[in-house]
Amino acid sequence: MMTRTPPTGIDVHSDVWTDPLTPIVFLQRTLRVFPNRPAVVNGDEEWTYARLAEEVGRMAGALRRAGIGPGDRVAILSPNTPWHLAAHFAAPLIAAPLVSINTRLAGPEISYILQHSGARILLVDPELAPVLDGQDLPSTLERVIEIPDHAVPVREGQEDYREFVAGAEVLPIENPIDAEDTLLSINYTSGTTGMPKGVMYTHRGAYLNALGEIGSLGFSKETVFLWTLPMFHCNGWCMPWAVTGAGGLHVSLRGVVPDEIFSMIDRHKVTNFNGAPTVLLMLA
Repeated sequence: MMTRTPPTGIDVHSDVWTDPLTPIVFLQRTLRVFPNRPAVVNGDEEWTYARLAEEVGRMAGALRRAGIGPGDRVAILSPNTPWHLAAHFAAPLIAAPLVSINTRLAGPEISYILQHSGARILLVDPELAPVLDGQDLPSTLERVIEIPDHAVPVREGQEDYREFVAGAEVLPIENPIDAEDTLLSINYTSGTTGMPKGVMYTHRGAYLNALGEIGSLGFSKETVFLWTLPMFHCNGWCMPWAVTGAGGLHVSLRGVVPDEIFSMIDRHKVTNFNGAPTVLLMLA
């Protein structure tokens, strides 16, 4: 039988050997090692990992200030923006499961997911928000907050994300859980004849899957990942955590537009993107 021997100089009683597994530690480590490396490109805007961690901590602090705590669901309806990426760390940072909603669903389906998941807060991109107009939203949903991005402003009369986070405590990036089977996210199925079904991720499962992607796909700090894959789809196959763990660069993409994809590949020297058959056919 093989036994694990800790590296020389490592205290076997250190928390390093006992902390529950969570993808939050990917950002924690990359922030410590590569704080000034580019983390996100969004149009002409660029965030370093220090900036990403700050935005994550501020979003988490604002959610906590709004009364969100462990086990409370936080929903997001958004294209692949830096804010959607940040939510993948901010909600779990306060042990609040993230519900990332399919942007292609109709209003009644989105309303059902909000009701079924018990989401208390919805973060929504203003371009997608109109689908909810006139919908019978569940009583458990306390606030709908619109997050502006590029030339898509918050609509008049709607709660603005900038006001939501203003003055909020910026929480440190640290392991938030005591048990690694803590619920991390709920992803909803689509394309069936029945209502969407909620599929649960744990912190441990997401951590191990992301770690496997780093190894099997050869991600490194030189990785430049173009977000053709929707972050709502199985939490982007855990790529938000995997690319971050490797210290790579996330290139935001609001929609699959072939000319724009080719332009970004050239401009940012993209090394990886996910291509479903439909995406590859569009590019061909």
